[in-house]
Amino acid sequence: LPAMTYPTGFLTAVLQVAARANGVSIDSLSYETPVTVSGDRASISGYPKDGVYVSGVFVEGATWNYTGGYLEESRPMELISTMPIIHFKPVEGKRRVAKGFYTCPVYMYPVRSGTRERPSYVVSVDLRGGKFSSDFWTKRGV
Repeated sequence: LPAMTYPTGFLTAVLQVAARANGVSIDSLSYETPVTVSGDRASISGYPKDGVYVSGVFVEGATWNYTGGYLEESRPMELISTMPIIHFKPVEGKRRVAKGFYTCPVYMYPVRSGTRERPSYVVSVDLRGGKFSSDFWTKRGV
């Protein structure tokens, strides 16, 4: 995803493929975003049945606890840390965010505002918030 020139178009194309395969409207689909256990690409043995695996995503203002599978406070002097591989899986219907999860926005550029012609926002990913609430992570600017 980070290497894409237009990642929003790629993610829309993934939804379109799923919509055609299932015979539903693209507007009825959204993403479920389970985070894999590992950040190592070698740990993925094959293609997912639905959706895509995305690597190379970074989180700013927090770090990912690989053993526990949740967000935690950043280490000292570390603003940006890598995320494990995320499975963008198309699902039918808009689902509500479960308690204990933070809806984390994904941006294309470090400058979140982007430009008028090219907005920086791509998609939101639901991440386990660990011992902190989603309000905590929102106020942190994660």
